[in-house]
Amino acid sequence: MAMEHHDEPQQLTVVLNFINQLFIAVFALECVMKLLGLRLYYFKQPWNVFDFCVVVMSILGQLVAHFTLSSKSRF
Repeated sequence: MAMEHHDEPQQLTVVLNFINQLFIAVFALECVMKLLGLRLYYFKQPWNVFDFCVVVMSILGQLVAHFTLSSKSRF
């Protein structure tokens, strides 16, 4: 987020989007592994709940961005 700027090249946008998706995938994998290992105890630790919320919001943000861009390209 700190690297985005006005009139940035398209290639930089693509690279930053790829890096963002990579981090989302890594943190989602960590979240799933912890959920499988800790079961319901996972939600008793505040940092795990925070991480879970960040992962879910990140995935939802990617989905909204994807569907927003794809709906704009139709018109």
